[in-house]
Amino acid sequence: MANSDDTKRSQKPSGLAPPGVGSNPPKYRYKKNDDDNAPIPVPWWFNPSTANLIHNLSLEDDDIIVSSGVKMGTTWLTNLLVSLLYEYDDDGNLIPEAVANRGKIPGRLGQTYPEGMYATREEKERDELGIYARVPEGGKKCDAVFGDFVWEDLLKMPRPRMFVTHLFGRKYLPRGLFDEDNNDVGISGTVAGNTKRKGKGRLIVMVRNLKDSMCSLHNFRGTPMDGWLGNEHGPGLFRRWLMLDDCPNSMGSAFYWVRENCLAVENIGIERALVVHYEGLILNFGAQLKRINAFLGLPDLTEAKLHAIAKACSFKSMETSQLRTRANCRKGGIGSWKDVDLGEERWAELDKTFNNVLAGEEIADPMRFFQFREIPGMPLLSTKDCDLNTDPRCWPPPSLVTLREGMIVPDPYFLKNTAKSNVETTQFKSTIRPGRHLRLEETANDGSPRFHLFVAGSCPLASSVAGARLILGLEHSISMDVSDGQSGAGWVFLNGATCSPWKDREGPFWLYEAYQLADPLCTASVSVPLLWDTKTHKIVSNDCWEISKLISDASSDLGFCSCPKNVLHVISKQDRNNSIPTLFPDDLKQDIEQMLKSSVEPLLDAVETGYEYLRNGKVETPLVLKGRIKVFAMLDKLEELLGNRSYLLDNLTGVDVRLAFCLLQFDACYWDLFGLRSSEKYRGPILTSDIYPNLKAYTREMYQLMKPAVYFESFRQLYRLGQAIEFTRDSYSCNGVTSNKILNGDNEEQLPDLHKIVAALEMPK
Repeated sequence: MANSDDTKRSQKPSGLAPPGVGSNPPKYRYKKNDDDNAPIPVPWWFNPSTANLIHNLSLEDDDIIVSSGVKMGTTWLTNLLVSLLYEYDDDGNLIPEAVANRGKIPGRLGQTYPEGMYATREEKERDELGIYARVPEGGKKCDAVFGDFVWEDLLKMPRPRMFVTHLFGRKYLPRGLFDEDNNDVGISGTVAGNTKRKGKGRLIVMVRNLKDSMCSLHNFRGTPMDGWLGNEHGPGLFRRWLMLDDCPNSMGSAFYWVRENCLAVENIGIERALVVHYEGLILNFGAQLKRINAFLGLPDLTEAKLHAIAKACSFKSMETSQLRTRANCRKGGIGSWKDVDLGEERWAELDKTFNNVLAGEEIADPMRFFQFREIPGMPLLSTKDCDLNTDPRCWPPPSLVTLREGMIVPDPYFLKNTAKSNVETTQFKSTIRPGRHLRLEETANDGSPRFHLFVAGSCPLASSVAGARLILGLEHSISMDVSDGQSGAGWVFLNGATCSPWKDREGPFWLYEAYQLADPLCTASVSVPLLWDTKTHKIVSNDCWEISKLISDASSDLGFCSCPKNVLHVISKQDRNNSIPTLFPDDLKQDIEQMLKSSVEPLLDAVETGYEYLRNGKVETPLVLKGRIKVFAMLDKLEELLGNRSYLLDNLTGVDVRLAFCLLQFDACYWDLFGLRSSEKYRGPILTSDIYPNLKAYTREMYQLMKPAVYFESFRQLYRLGQAIEFTRDSYSCNGVTSNKILNGDNEEQLPDLHKIVAALEMPK
């Protein structure tokens, strides 16, 4: 029950605006029981006795509890779920019976908060708690907002029953959602004994980035009398929004609301709890609605039904509908907070509060991306504008991100002490039929190549695919874009993409857009290289080794030679007539795979070991030291192997291309960036000394074959990695940083001279 002293004290709250004006703080507070020392503020229509009924509700397996925060899209989500569950058939037509009963069933004409009604009709008529006496002057009565319903009507709803509430967390949501030890008084009020009760029902939590939520609350039904920053009426919405334990807004602190629901979702588990992000629903409506549909165990969502729901639940349709709550509809958006001039210091203060309360909470991770004013860490120069003297350490650092269910989140490998093998990443394996499958003669509708590559010059794996494309002479058969570097949204192409469907769009293109278009709900590392099908708008593959094999086999299928002349005499051949060049001849494929695993992949441990070294603050952990031993041992092995041959096998193959791009980066980056130079096993550079004469000659030869695909001006972008790790952790810590901060950590260290390295590669044999 509500605490009477709290109610009396709050009827004339000191320093807060009077009732009935805009989004004023609620006048009442709710304690679930007398032992609750942290009551939450609630709106004028709140009924504590019904809130207790919700908490003790006996759930059915198919019951749906929707917990949505204040100004986080409750009305929109409610109407989506009503349309999905009850009102439309698979052909996209309204179900007549459902339409006829709209006014008779709670929630069908707008949300009906259970905590805003009486338990029985008799109690409602007596209004013994004075809920209707609390109606703000000029405001609507409860019936006009929630309909003429009582708690008993909710219990009689057709199944599956849906309960929509602003209540949150295990403390206030139905106990029946959660597994419980029944060693005390059970839900029915009887002693259940020391047994385990399994939770029932499903929980859907709707969240929205807290900057936009705050702005939406500020503009809801007029401006609050204490404004943004406070006056004689109160501290202002901004200050109230940042309050935690003593926040006077309805349902208390939004930060705590999100945190408690994080814990609730974690406790219930993903099989019965789903988080819906407002921004995800806007940006990928169809995919997110299908995700909700699947979570609820409904039959596959037809396109006809999806389009009908999208139309019915558009803002225009909701605003002009018969919804009781259409007056509550306010067209929300993404990033509207950026139009509010509160000063960067105040927005940074909100970020700090967000991180202090929600750092490490999975629900909060996608929200943070939408709270950046601009994507951090954008490269200051395009690749074509860089040269061998460009120092990217002077650029703003990016945050390191990945995709989780289609949403951009911080990469847990760099943010937390997470083992790489435990980070969930997804590779898009080939979507083309088995066999020799890429048909390079096919074109897009505009006559351009059907297949398109996205690569990055700083990534040796992606560069090896660009090198394979060049060696095979496929520049006119497979188009390609080279990234300008990393940003806070992953790989970015400052001048846009040159392939469908983005080729006519102005401004930057981010590679995550391709991943989202191919699979709006993908959980994946936004990695390069990526082979894109411009006809189907699908990812063929994002695995560098597979792409190299795909394009090599496709080149052989063309039946004619397109290789540069300087490659023809060294590359492997496919047929007996020795006329079809390939990087993966059939008779050597097993040998190529074995060479990759035994002699090349261990050398790539230099990169993995380097990541481990940097993310641990340049501490030489046992894992780092073990990795370094493998790297130096493999360099010695390769030096010996190449002493009596020009290539790893008889002729040039795909494994040579893979190795060469790794070797090219040692002198330019790996020795210094990854701390390899400090090892006692370090004997000197590969290209600018004679310590490894065979590796030097081999790398020089490969460089001459692939020179146009080697982007030395991009190599130094790897030196942004340490800054990016620091920035990512600061961005998600309680300290916080601004998006334009430049971290100077290692900027004083002299970088390797790329001119000398290139000169060594250009030397004649």
